[in-house]
Amino acid sequence: MTTEPQTGFRDPTGLTRWAKGSLYAYLALSLIVAWPDVRDLLGLGGQESATGLRFVVLRAFAMMAVLLANAICVLTWIHRANHNARHLGADGMRYTPGWAVGWYFVPIAWFWKPYQAMKEIWKASSDPADWGRQTVSPLLHWWWILWIVPFWGVSLVDLAVGRSLAEAGTETLDAAMSVVSSALDIPLVFVLLAIMGTVNRMQMAHRQEQAAAD
Repeated sequence: MTTEPQTGFRDPTGLTRWAKGSLYAYLALSLIVAWPDVRDLLGLGGQESATGLRFVVLRAFAMMAVLLANAICVLTWIHRANHNARHLGADGMRYTPGWAVGWYFVPIAWFWKPYQAMKEIWKASSDPADWGRQTVSPLLHWWWILWIVPFWGVSLVDLAVGRSLAEAGTETLDAAMSVVSSALDIPLVFVLLAIMGTVNRMQMAHRQEQAAAD
């Protein structure tokens, strides 16, 4: 892949704060959205009303808005982190800033390419001069597992099992899968927060060392 033009190191601290904030907002809303399903599974749900239906619609729109904002913030952070790693001196990185983001949208490849790009970012941020010899934190393994399982595994189970169930059973399965997905969002968000915070600190430390040496 070709190397994208470099325009200089860009302080990622502010962007990291925004991305973290979007993750907290996503997690909070995800838990709020899951609560009606928890209530239904516990047999505490009541009869749907017009007000209740309006709430469901508003909740869906709010979730879509937060998901979009979260995706923009996190993907922008990934682009910036890759860009900065290169500018800190990490030569020979395989994934450009654009493709570190772009692989999330390529069918089939999205199962492993984004993870590999994030590994490069971590290693290059750890030691830009000798990044190829660096190892990655187990946090990255957990991040990808926690991303793949809820996003794909839960959906596939819901689709496969739901076909053999009656309507009432399908509704219960959908509620259960929603609760499981929201529960897995909790460790996923906190692992990603830890990764972003660590990469930000490593990059800023290397930048300060370079500035002091100039």
